[in-house]
Amino acid sequence: MPGMNRNSRTISLIERSLHRLETDASPGALEALGLLDEIRRLRRKWDEQVAAGSPRRIEADFREMNGWLRRWSIAARRILAADELPQLREAVEQVMAELNQ
Repeated sequence: MPGMNRNSRTISLIERSLHRLETDASPGALEALGLLDEIRRLRRKWDEQVAAGSPRRIEADFREMNGWLRRWSIAARRILAADELPQLREAVEQVMAELNQ
């Protein structure tokens, strides 16, 4: 069946990490950057599957991923208020630009 496997270790990791980033009172900038790296790694994998003609990836998967990126950017901006790490600011700006394309 095409589409995202919710039981995948990577999907579970991303969803748990997003939840922690959104709810934990003290998530750090490095944790946020690590999560963004994981989401982008999965995006590259999915893009490769699409390029190879795999029917496994469906549009809903990419919409879900964009939702993760929106959630990530909201949480990351909150973290920026406490931890002004330049790399995190650049990452937030880049994600927002990608989502607005």
